[in-house]
Amino acid sequence: MDSKLTGKVKHMGGCACGEVRYGFYEPTVTNLACHCRACQYASGGGPAYVVTVRREEFRVTRGRPREFTTLSEAGHHVTRVFCGECGSPLYSYSDAEDRFCAVKVGSLDEPGKFKPRLHIWTSEAQPWHKRGLFSAKFRKNPPIRGAKRTDAAENGGND
Repeated sequence: MDSKLTGKVKHMGGCACGEVRYGFYEPTVTNLACHCRACQYASGGGPAYVVTVRREEFRVTRGRPREFTTLSEAGHHVTRVFCGECGSPLYSYSDAEDRFCAVKVGSLDEPGKFKPRLHIWTSEAQPWHKRGLFSAKFRKNPPIRGAKRTDAAENGGND
């Protein structure tokens, strides 16, 4: 993954102990915060802050991360990937949309470069989470272009 050859911007990250490293190229798909209860468990309490990237642009460059798969509320398998040594959450992916993975912003070498552009599953956000800071908001998942309408959005998609 040599950014000098491709002309693309490369981002890198990994776990707290350094056992697992990864990298991906821009463009990213979106930056978001997911407030669903499953992400709260995975993040330790608050939302999961993620940058969504195309899986073809993402590579684990060192180590062998562990995986834990659960069933989402919609019935899809969601796999959360983490370091087996230190437990750091690294990224996740779903069989609902396997072209993308959601990289945990806290695992990036430079997390300050990413700001959430939207907040999803705000219907499950904890009452102490400041809602005034949200940009685009969706009570559940946002509508996906080309997909049939679901209960993802109320009042035009925003809370």
